Amino acid sequence: MSFLGKTVVFIRRHVAYAIIVAVIVLSGLVTTVFYSLPPSNFPSSLKVMIAKNTSLGQIADQLVRDDIIRSAFIFKVYTYILGGSRKVMAGTYVFDEPQSALRVAYRTITGNQGLSRVKIIVPEGIASYDIARILDKNIPDFDAKSFLQLAKPKEGYLFPDTYYFYDNVEPAEVVNTMVDNFDKKTASIDFLMTISKRSEADIIKMASIVEREAVNTKDRRLVAGILWKRIDAGMPLQVDPPFFYFLGKSSLELTLDDLKTESPYNLYLNKGLPPTAIGNPGLDAISDTLHPTDSPYWFYLSDKDGTMHYAINHEGHLANKDKYLQ
Repeated sequence: MSFLGKTVVFIRRHVAYAIIVAVIVLSGLVTTVFYSLPPSNFPSSLKVMIAKNTSLGQIADQLVRDDIIRSAFIFKVYTYILGGSRKVMAGTYVFDEPQSALRVAYRTITGNQGLSRVKIIVPEGIASYDIARILDKNIPDFDAKSFLQLAKPKEGYLFPDTYYFYDNVEPAEVVNTMVDNFDKKTASIDFLMTISKRSEADIIKMASIVEREAVNTKDRRLVAGILWKRIDAGMPLQVDPPFFYFLGKSSLELTLDDLKTESPYNLYLNKGLPPTAIGNPGLDAISDTLHPTDSPYWFYLSDKDGTMHYAINHEGHLANKDKYLQ
């Protein structure tokens, strides 16, 4: 065979190989595109729950069963390509319209559940039952009762802040989020709590009282100094905020009979701190409780305008009552 003939055969063979490769590649692309498209029977407004610690393979199989994707393999490939092989986020995902497997993979990696988020503002100092009311008011169908059961043992550690929760959030997730936030926000004062002669539990209990008693750093530190001094002297704290916690009454509403109520939270009858925090203090209150001001005062009161007045002895305290509370 001549050189020209050999060349023609060579070209024909390579063209044939190229065509075969092109057909294979094109078939692969067509197959990939087909299996990337949403199934024809894609459900409408389906909620899919992806549990924690579920493997990627299990998630892919679940999405196939629910008709969200056509191919578990293609979904896993996209997940690996997007760098989320170990980052698929648990949660309840809403699929209200057909979406490609690529889009589904991206959403599960980024945690885009397709739900609306609700802004929840938790003020400093409020107790768990007040937080439950706020959540119940702002999140439809929220299980406030279950939240309260989980939150009460964490009283003092539900950090007051602004939160954004999905409208299907579970009570346990809210509690865990707030406690985790407490750990993050108090990390800057962890060392101070560690070296303090007071336990962390006592610091948080005291801060929950100080938060209710004073509204600025100067007064909070003075009040903290007075109350720690009473603790060390073996005196009852004789403060009113715990009554609001267990009776729902403010200082102006308390009666003499209320002051005689048998309760471990009645710090007129019982020495020391209450059995739990009476609310959830903010970072400033906790910090001020750790930095009490040493003063000659043993008594204080707040007048009707919120101004604090201090006294060295009981006689001075009674004089302040006559002067500022009449």
